[in-house]
Amino acid sequence: MNKALAKAAPWIFFSAWMGASANPGPVAVDSALAGMESSLGRVESKVLSTLMFGGSSPVSFSGEARLKIQDHNFTDYPPFLTDNQTWTAANWEGNESFLRLGMVVRPNRNTVLWSKIGFQHTLPGNYLNPQQARMGPDGFTPIQTRHDKSEETANIHEDMSAGIALRTIPASFWLRMGNVLWTEASPLTIWKAQPRTFAWDYLPFEVEQPIARYYEYNVAKGEKSGRAAWNKKPFNGVNLESINLPADLYFNFLYAGFERYDNFEREFIDWSNDLGYAGLGTEAKGRGIGDSYRRAIHGRVAHAKTVGGLSLGVNYAGTRYQPSIVNQTLWRVNFGLRDTLVIDPVSGASSRVPLGNGFYKHANVLSLDLRGSIGDNWLLQSDLALSRLDTIWHDWTLAGHASRTESRDIIPAAYAKVTNLHFFPVEADFAYFPKGFYSPFSFAAPIDAFMPFGANMVGSGKFMARGEGSPYVQNMAGLKLTLTPYSGFGHFKVSYGQHFQPEASRDILFFPHRLNGADLSSVFQTSYNRWGNNLVDHSLPVKYNKRLGDESFRVKEYLDPLGPEAGGLRNDYLTLYEGFVPYQSVAQAQGNIGETTGIFTRSNFVPVNKKWTSNFEVDAAYDVGPLIGYKRDLFMSGYFSLNGVTTSPAALSLDESGDDMLLWGAYLRFEPAMALTDNLYILALAGYENWRSQKAYAMGLMGVEHMPIDFRDYAYGVGFDWDIAPRVGLHGRYKWMQHDDVNLPVNNWKARVMSAEIKTWF
Repeated sequence: MNKALAKAAPWIFFSAWMGASANPGPVAVDSALAGMESSLGRVESKVLSTLMFGGSSPVSFSGEARLKIQDHNFTDYPPFLTDNQTWTAANWEGNESFLRLGMVVRPNRNTVLWSKIGFQHTLPGNYLNPQQARMGPDGFTPIQTRHDKSEETANIHEDMSAGIALRTIPASFWLRMGNVLWTEASPLTIWKAQPRTFAWDYLPFEVEQPIARYYEYNVAKGEKSGRAAWNKKPFNGVNLESINLPADLYFNFLYAGFERYDNFEREFIDWSNDLGYAGLGTEAKGRGIGDSYRRAIHGRVAHAKTVGGLSLGVNYAGTRYQPSIVNQTLWRVNFGLRDTLVIDPVSGASSRVPLGNGFYKHANVLSLDLRGSIGDNWLLQSDLALSRLDTIWHDWTLAGHASRTESRDIIPAAYAKVTNLHFFPVEADFAYFPKGFYSPFSFAAPIDAFMPFGANMVGSGKFMARGEGSPYVQNMAGLKLTLTPYSGFGHFKVSYGQHFQPEASRDILFFPHRLNGADLSSVFQTSYNRWGNNLVDHSLPVKYNKRLGDESFRVKEYLDPLGPEAGGLRNDYLTLYEGFVPYQSVAQAQGNIGETTGIFTRSNFVPVNKKWTSNFEVDAAYDVGPLIGYKRDLFMSGYFSLNGVTTSPAALSLDESGDDMLLWGAYLRFEPAMALTDNLYILALAGYENWRSQKAYAMGLMGVEHMPIDFRDYAYGVGFDWDIAPRVGLHGRYKWMQHDDVNLPVNNWKARVMSAEIKTWF
């Protein structure tokens, strides 16, 4: 019997057996076997017709499924949470996939076609709606409803993609179309930095891997490398990429829509699939990723091992708007265009024409990157880029409509990571991103603000309203050194960094809530504010008692929410972060509140300084099992960091004191983990986080008051990760957490959160 028949035999036998009686005897079995023998020729020919070659199948299916349930309850909560408490939520993290299915077809040896379809759903949880309160025996009782950002009880979304890979004698390439196309080029064009994640933070987008490997990356190594590292960014469109070319060449071309990158900019327009136009039946609505008006253009040409082990690449990344965007209502409202009645002096005819102006931006980034090995002990990744930003203005006057283009100067930027592997690894990261460097898909956010370096790349605590953590922003330069002496099955890393602003800029500061931010973020899933478009309390009747940022700018759409530089809490994917301005006096903060600015102006009351940031981190883990005779993994791991933002150089900030200190932070977490079996790990969490600033102000009953920041967060938890079957994982977490605002205790809260997730690949 050949291989094809061997594959088919079990199914033939099963079919024949089921066709016999429910309690078959010897006669029935003999009859079934005789039927099989008589059918061998016919069945064998059918099996062979489905095979491309021995051991291969022309059609195969694969996919993944995921379901996560969370229950959380606040024992103490501030007033602004009263009307936005959720208790049970399912798949709230950006409508994550519930089921994704892929089909692969191999018509012949040299061609592979595939298609994917994903069904995503979200059920945000219970929502207390005071506007629908009803009279009960105890007075008015708010109705508990379940809804998402569009007041629907649940949402189901689809994403689809397809592709083809062709192999010829001289070259092979593949064409991908649809959503989602993951693409990378270089750090200064298209790149996502790899954050330091912890075993506790089992993320919905974890790759398929055994639990033991998951703990190796997140505990033993303390980093994700190889297949687990993910520097790609998502797009929606058409992507043509080479698999192999003669002479070690490579190319990649992309034309696609993309996720918003600019909701931290004043001219941001909410083109997302959220409340911005959830009820509009216009062509503004995009499908998949992105909207109908913005496109990304990307090209990369590279050569492997151009010089020794170093590979050279040339990259371009740019954005283009369709001119028809100027006819969209949201765009016009955002820039304050107003229709005015105009009467023709000759004919007397009247018409309504818009008056005002607005703009959109075309980004252009060209870079040259060199990466690879130098000898046996050195690694290099470097990128040198030039950016130019073209602003296309549209002006409407009584004389008519005209457009014009303003181009900024070409701005250079550079980045290099150098690693020495001799004795023990030493890694140096050099960065230079001057003011005005605008590369929207790079890992340097094009935002005119500042942050404590390194804080947003710890755990899932990224921020800056991007799709991921950005280690840098424009107008930032500096050096980070990381020493990693070998320590057996574990790691010990010490990092120290100094970064500064090449030019003075407005003192707009952001910092993440690293310890509890992801869990608190899961509470705010009932409105579009969860995407960082506006403050988390924008849709709530009671507001968060925030520290003041730049409060002078109010966006015109959506009932005038405060602009992206205002103080307060902002939500984003798996994170929550805060912004404020370190004012120099009550009078300065009061002046900002009383000032009204727009998209084209900036407040005169926000202080301007050249700022520095220092960071010191110790990241360690060790398998202590062999020391006590335990034969499986028994990790003791911990992380500690100090972060500071100052207006003058400082080697290291130990507290928030000092006239030049704007923001200071400390973070400590301890994560022991033990393997009970090869497939079952249990872990625990204990953590503390503290952010402080003596230059924060808030609105009080009598007006603006000096209100220093002293946020103290605590967390304790226990969880498990279990491969209950091959390619099937079950993950459970229980966490108690607390937030204390020492100087403004009305913001204090305590909560416990429990979650369970099952994920399978097939």
